[in-house]
Amino acid sequence: MNLKPALPLFAALAVLSGCGTMKTTSERNPDFDFAAIRTYQWIDGPAEILDEADTYINEDIRQALDTELARRNLRPVGTVAEADVQVAYYVKLREEQKYTSHATGDERDFSGGFVYRRESKSWSYDEREPDLNVYAIEIGTLTVLLYDAETGKRIWKGTLKTEIDRSQPKDNQQVRIRSAAEKLMARFPVE
Repeated sequence: MNLKPALPLFAALAVLSGCGTMKTTSERNPDFDFAAIRTYQWIDGPAEILDEADTYINEDIRQALDTELARRNLRPVGTVAEADVQVAYYVKLREEQKYTSHATGDERDFSGGFVYRRESKSWSYDEREPDLNVYAIEIGTLTVLLYDAETGKRIWKGTLKTEIDRSQPKDNQQVRIRSAAEKLMARFPVE
């Protein structure tokens, strides 16, 4: 696995269940017999994705995914010859704008706007709560890919997307990572 520095990622992975909702999606190959899967091998994700600056790999995610795969009676192996499937994962981070309709206490202190006064037919400045507030937030997406070890064809893709809250305490990060892995792997067709 291509490992990048873990400390910034730990802060970012408060994403995986801290604040906001976790949205999951999955795609599966309907022709593949998922009930026949018994073993898996970890592989690196696609190079064109892993080489991008906003892509991260972390061993704690891998351990959480290992736990979820074990719950589905799948066993890790070291070689492709022993594996039924190969598994890859990665995390992408990006910034988005979030809009809210009410201001926080600090924002109210600095909010205001120009108001036209019909009575005096003049403009003035009024302190008031703004109609719309805009925030920059980070969004994290965890993607897990499964490939048929024999053919190399992708048989399953699962993604989990959620808002990142970097203010979460480090003590909660492991719990959040496990929670995200559990929620994402609940969409995996092997139970």
